[in-house]
Amino acid sequence: MQNWHVAMVAAALGLGALAGGAVAQEAKPGEAPAAPPAQAEAAPGDGPYVFASPPAAQANRLYSVNVRTGQVNACQFERPEGSLVGVTRCFRRDASAEGGTPGRYDILSTRYSGETGIFRVDAGTGQMSVCYVRDMPKEGGGVEPAVVCTPPSSQ
Repeated sequence: MQNWHVAMVAAALGLGALAGGAVAQEAKPGEAPAAPPAQAEAAPGDGPYVFASPPAAQANRLYSVNVRTGQVNACQFERPEGSLVGVTRCFRRDASAEGGTPGRYDILSTRYSGETGIFRVDAGTGQMSVCYVRDMPKEGGGVEPAVVCTPPSSQ
């Protein structure tokens, strides 16, 4: 199962050698090699997605990034007081976490045990952003947690 995931991410990021190594099938003597599977056309904003959690043991959170657009999402588990069953709470995205320039995005976490965010990286340009959940001002007053990202690094 892990090799399939690696192959799908590698293929989506355009890393053919890694993708081919994980899922390649050898042709039998006298047979032509199998053609790669056709990729369906995806609408902007459609997946595939990659997922990562921050290293902080206190962070009950999972991030995802759209490998084509760089759009970042974050959700966490919560159990409301008095409830026997928990809920998955997903945070709204700030404009900085919306998809941007088409690219080959991935998501990475550091080994820093206190970190609650992740890195959004573009494998094609080398640019990086740090994305995390932060209380942001709401229209009409108050604050609301939202996924925010720093501007991409400049190379």
